[in-house]
Amino acid sequence: MVANLSQRVLLLCLALLVTACAIRPYQNEGLAGAAFLQRAVVQTSGPITVRAAVPDREETTAITGLDLYDQGIQPVWLEVVNKGTDPARIANWSIDRDYFSPIEVAYMNRKQFNRGSYPEMERWFHASGLPRFVPAGETRSGLVYTHHRPGTKGFNLNVFSGGELHDLTFFVPLPGFVADFMEVDFQALYTEEDSKELTLGQLRRVLEQELPCCATDLAGELEGGPFNAVLVGTGTALRRALLRGDWVETAAGELDRARQQSFRGRQPDGIFTKSRPDGNERIHLHLWLAPWRVGGEPVWLGQVYYWAGDDSFFARIARDSDLADFRFTQFFARESVIADLDGAQRFLLQNLWYNGSLLKAGYTGGIGVATVEEPRTTFGGSAYYTEGNRLVLVLSEQVVGLDEGEWIFDTLDSEKKQPLLLPGGRTVPPPNDRVYSREEGSLVVSTAVPSRQETREVFKLDLYAKNVQPVWVRVENRSKNTLLLTPMGLDPGYFTARETANRSRPEGRDVHAPVIERQAMVQLEIPPESTRSGYLFTRVDEGTKSFNVDVLGDGQPRMMTFFVPVPGLKLDHYEVDIPGMYPDSELRHVNLPELVAAVEALPCCVRDAKGVDRGDPLNLVFVADILDLYYAFMRAGWDETETIYRSSLLKTAASALTGNRYRYSPVSALYVFGRAQDAAMQRARSSIHERNHLRIWLTPLRYQGKPVWIGQISRDIGVHLTWRTITTHKIDPDVDETREFLLEDMAYAQALEAFGYVGGVGPASYDQPRGNLTGDPYFTDGRRVIMWIASEQTGMDEIKVMDLSPYLTGVVSD
Repeated sequence: MVANLSQRVLLLCLALLVTACAIRPYQNEGLAGAAFLQRAVVQTSGPITVRAAVPDREETTAITGLDLYDQGIQPVWLEVVNKGTDPARIANWSIDRDYFSPIEVAYMNRKQFNRGSYPEMERWFHASGLPRFVPAGETRSGLVYTHHRPGTKGFNLNVFSGGELHDLTFFVPLPGFVADFMEVDFQALYTEEDSKELTLGQLRRVLEQELPCCATDLAGELEGGPFNAVLVGTGTALRRALLRGDWVETAAGELDRARQQSFRGRQPDGIFTKSRPDGNERIHLHLWLAPWRVGGEPVWLGQVYYWAGDDSFFARIARDSDLADFRFTQFFARESVIADLDGAQRFLLQNLWYNGSLLKAGYTGGIGVATVEEPRTTFGGSAYYTEGNRLVLVLSEQVVGLDEGEWIFDTLDSEKKQPLLLPGGRTVPPPNDRVYSREEGSLVVSTAVPSRQETREVFKLDLYAKNVQPVWVRVENRSKNTLLLTPMGLDPGYFTARETANRSRPEGRDVHAPVIERQAMVQLEIPPESTRSGYLFTRVDEGTKSFNVDVLGDGQPRMMTFFVPVPGLKLDHYEVDIPGMYPDSELRHVNLPELVAAVEALPCCVRDAKGVDRGDPLNLVFVADILDLYYAFMRAGWDETETIYRSSLLKTAASALTGNRYRYSPVSALYVFGRAQDAAMQRARSSIHERNHLRIWLTPLRYQGKPVWIGQISRDIGVHLTWRTITTHKIDPDVDETREFLLEDMAYAQALEAFGYVGGVGPASYDQPRGNLTGDPYFTDGRRVIMWIASEQTGMDEIKVMDLSPYLTGVVSD
């Protein structure tokens, strides 16, 4: 009885505590006079000057009243001074593609405060957000809410003004964190006599003939891992390159095992890591400053390798050289992700090339061959195999195009390159007859994507359950040069065959890496006048799989884009007859002034099924052929939407209960022209409660022969109760912010040819918002953005900003 009474008292206290937490008033110190602003880093590009500062956890809690770090959110404060004669536009997308909107952050934390305090909190977050537009001669400042990144906060910021792109890179220190390389006195490492100025040719000779193959232990007695990467560039270029590649710094006291590797008795000057998606793997990069310079720029010796969080019995044996005999070492090399040094080396090459950091790249010898059958081991007991080549990378401080890189040392010449030691060169048949091919000059590429069931039949495993989707690729090289296939074009976080096997072992204990490697495209080099085929492993995309197959060689990159249907989903737009929607007699061909007038005269908002109540504003217009529009969204990472049927409803309910993402979740029907949307697209975020989604309708308008579409976009920031539908998604009321996000998303996907603004929606202020069909308020400047979608990929410096003001009518239709 006493125990029962005690439990009741405890429960009552807990209930009172929870209630008290939920009804506390909102309080914050705000930005005025905040101490972290004194740590601001300043950069200038032309007429644009930017100050950037980042509050730490305690400072963030003070200025916002919330422990945002605990939620994985890190504010970045920016002040942008525009001294030019043209207005400037800040691209929040460039800082963090999946940034949080200000009101989204407020809404996520609404339950901590009483209902009367939430409006005050929302207003503060809205007012303190960074405006996107800075008029000529003026200054704007505010907060952008990004994902938390440990260590130094590094980010790029793009500001557009007067037809120019200002690209600034920031490294903002935070109190309490000191990166390992910051504790190294690089000036004191070598005397002038030790330092040598080399040409690239001399560097190659040093790497092949003078530099030892490997690091040692700190005593210089035992052989460690090989120096399989060499980077040339200033410290700034190096940090920028790794920042663009999403590598993370480490502090001096972290990764003790890695710090046992030594060059000239010195532990690594800096260690960077990059986590792999959806798993326990990551990639390590150890760097030492070398006593050489090329073109006046320092040379960095590196070790790059995979690491897996495996604490199994066999992994512990492999790490203990006293227990591991050669037979087990050989077995470990055949199975281990860590043993595949060349796989990690290839990943580093692609990572820096795709993020625009490479001026030159090539291979040298110097390590020596180690095969899977006769692997080498480090003093820590890790087995590895390698073709024996060192990767040499010359870095750029500024972003360079993919077609601006240069191959050096002629190491892709098949007669000079070491023969490959892994399975490769086989002809692996496609998984189905849904084969898509493209040809460009002497290169022919074919692809196919197996469904979930077809994947089970090929690999005897449910790889989809591990978020691994194989893509079959065949490359026919008809040229006289060796070409290099780069899997990162298919997926920036692609998996090696070893990683795929590692992830599949819980599925079946008899899974072995060589079994998967026999089907994989392990040999990425395609010799002259030869054909290679096999599987590359990507993250799962259902519906339509959008990817590039990129091939280097012949002095230029070949980038072929594929859109391959994957059976398994019932997609909404498949049920709409787009070509037959309007007879020719109803089509209206317009010039630019007529287009603006017609677009402004279109309905302001969506309607309900009865056509009575007005809902969300129609704030998007696209001028594009259907496939160009569709592929633009695919390239930008948007997903198709399933129709509402039993399976999709069950998946929606499951994701709502678990908080997991359902990338293809159905959306409700909204109406324009008396019909539901012709198609819906969405970009899932951390859960089903948080996503961006849009709906589009084909209009009878045609501009320069291309269809004109009208659409509506919303950012879901949560779920709430409603008297109409019981539950519905809560949208961010700042619909203009979501509109501008999509514009930037299309630009960075290189899918945008031109854009401009027109009216048609009608303004609604923050203090006097309008409401949508489920009662959510929204405010807007009343404009629509017209986007001309490109047929081919278009660089951001090629996008035209259209001044449509001479044609505006001021009409707002009901």
